[in-house]
Amino acid sequence: MNILFLLISIIFFVLIFLVFKGFSKFKINNSHAITINYFTAAGLSFLLYSGEQKPMEIMDQTWFAGALLLGILFMLSFFLFALSTQKAGMAITALSSKMSVVIPVLLGAYLYVDEQITFLKIAGLLLAILSFYFIFKKEKSIKLEMHHLRLPILIFLFSGANDSILKYIREVHFEQAKLDLNAEILFIGSLFTISFISSLLLFGIKSLINKETLHFNSIIGGLVLGVINLFSSMSMFKAMGFFDSAVFFPIFNIGIVIMSAIIGILFFHEKLTKTNLMGMLIALIAILILTSS
Repeated sequence: MNILFLLISIIFFVLIFLVFKGFSKFKINNSHAITINYFTAAGLSFLLYSGEQKPMEIMDQTWFAGALLLGILFMLSFFLFALSTQKAGMAITALSSKMSVVIPVLLGAYLYVDEQITFLKIAGLLLAILSFYFIFKKEKSIKLEMHHLRLPILIFLFSGANDSILKYIREVHFEQAKLDLNAEILFIGSLFTISFISSLLLFGIKSLINKETLHFNSIIGGLVLGVINLFSSMSMFKAMGFFDSAVFFPIFNIGIVIMSAIIGILFFHEKLTKTNLMGMLIALIAILILTSS
């Protein structure tokens, strides 16, 4: 069952990337769609919730402070990822995001008594990082202006912080939540509500200043993204409760990269270089090492 949740979470996260790919094709406003996405995810989560806790009691939950911080970070990470992609390029942005796997892994070894860093875990982690470099490496060298370098660095820090905080909340506040799906739904719903309010304040003010019009395709895009985003977050949150940080995060990120590459080849006629293929081979070796550790 633990492997199943991990696989489901990877599939849903790849679907998120596919939806974003469709945004540019259908000329969907990213800011509008992202805001509607959070509204949809929050609303749907509370529709699915059937627990005893009332929505007004959310602020009394022990995890609320973490959800508040994480909700804001989620929204800012979306914004930074889009900006970094435009300024620094997709390859460097994606690489920075995946390299951030070292942050939750190292913090996991420090914070949680039952998580120990072994030789196999270190080897698997290093191979995972190496695989990301080769998978995202382009044949032509990428020129990056120094003042744009801060964006990938921020992506690295924000991505690592998001994963670390989410794992911490999972470990500290949801010891028995493996048997209580409603507790997880309430947390995820609260998280998306905070992200919605944050994005509404940021993007709503921006839209009013620029007198932007909300189009129907942005609404549809946001609704689709919101449904996928909810189930991707729920499955990821559930899956990380079954694995150590040093196992979950490298495999999770490798799975997303490999599945995205396969879909790109099959459906979008994307081509991989020999270096990219070597990176995928190294990634598979890393998965075998981590799953055996």
